[in-house]
Amino acid sequence: MKCLLGIALMAALLGACRRDVVAPEQSVAYQQARRGADAGDWATAAGFYRQLLDEHPKFARGHLELALLCDERLNDPIAAIYHYRRYLELEPNSDKRRVVEDFIERAKLSLAAKLPQPGSVDGGELLRLQNQNTALAGENAALKSKLAEYEALLHAPAQPALTNAAVTLVTNPPSSITVKPRIHVVQKGDTLFSIATRYYGSPAGWQKIYQANQSVLPNKDQLKIGQQLTIP
Repeated sequence: MKCLLGIALMAALLGACRRDVVAPEQSVAYQQARRGADAGDWATAAGFYRQLLDEHPKFARGHLELALLCDERLNDPIAAIYHYRRYLELEPNSDKRRVVEDFIERAKLSLAAKLPQPGSVDGGELLRLQNQNTALAGENAALKSKLAEYEALLHAPAQPALTNAAVTLVTNPPSSITVKPRIHVVQKGDTLFSIATRYYGSPAGWQKIYQANQSVLPNKDQLKIGQQLTIP
């Protein structure tokens, strides 16, 4: 009899615990964090996000939102890098992975800009880093827009299938249209980001230029004055 009573009591306690479990998105800390961010109270919002992640350390979305807050509003690249990486650890197959990796690189440059520069660093190298940091700051808007597009796609209604004619047009575009590549001669202070901004109106196209010129560029940061780059 005592055994049965013990089992019943244990079941009741477990049931009560299950009823008390709250999903991270429904927790008070998360709601307060979102309200603080919407009101522009970034420090308060960050405090509630940290409280939320203390209670739900595997809540990937919370890590991503706190990382963006630290990166864009609190000027705290160290915390931003940590929470970006935690998001990628928890969501290794996320469709946002490439965008978040770009955010991490941008935060690293922001952190490097905060560190005291040794006197032996070449002035030209410092100028290059400053130009690159400026270009990455400009790229922020494009990356945020891309991230918003990913979010929108998750909730977008299914699109109707393409007609046979549309499929044919997409898979076999007219062969008569050709685009002649442009040539850019590298000037002092040029970076792939500034060159992309010049030709495409946004630094987001730097990878396209880098891929088209990998035969002459050992890496994206080693441009030489007078070097000719193909602009696809």
